[in-house]
Amino acid sequence: MTIIPQEVMGTFHEVGRDLYTLGLVSSHGGNLSIRSGMGMWVTGTGTMLGRLRERHIAFVNPDGSHQGPPPSSDTLLHSTIYALTGAGAIAHAHPHHGIALSFDTDLFVPLDLEGQLHLKQVPVIEQGVVQVEQIAAALQNHLVVLLRGHGAYARGATLWEALHWITALEESAHIAWLRR
Repeated sequence: MTIIPQEVMGTFHEVGRDLYTLGLVSSHGGNLSIRSGMGMWVTGTGTMLGRLRERHIAFVNPDGSHQGPPPSSDTLLHSTIYALTGAGAIAHAHPHHGIALSFDTDLFVPLDLEGQLHLKQVPVIEQGVVQVEQIAAALQNHLVVLLRGHGAYARGATLWEALHWITALEESAHIAWLRR
């Protein structure tokens, strides 16, 4: 069994709890990962982000093998994002207002000052067979992207930074929704 560093586990626990408490994931939705050398720590498939424990975190090696629970179904996407960006961590959540806006646009441009300052624009990627490549490519130049009708993926130097971009997106999307 691989021992998860306490700092990594603490970050997973707190960020997962924040996403759940803020209503940005359902009881078993979303996933998180932190790059570790050439591998990554990633939440297991179907885990409850609001109640993460060591038994819910997998370590995925560069060859795709893993220790711990079966890793998230988004593990290939996380690996691809790490390969194409300088990200140190990735968060995937289901922000309600962001998802609602994703049905009507291919590029969300925040109306609020914070969103304009930090996010600038948020690409909306169509679900399909090339979504992994498209999401990872978009995250080379953007902090967060939306997958139409599904959710958001954010990259950061840390998991805290990725959480920041998810929450900033939802705040901007909520403001845009209210302006409608």
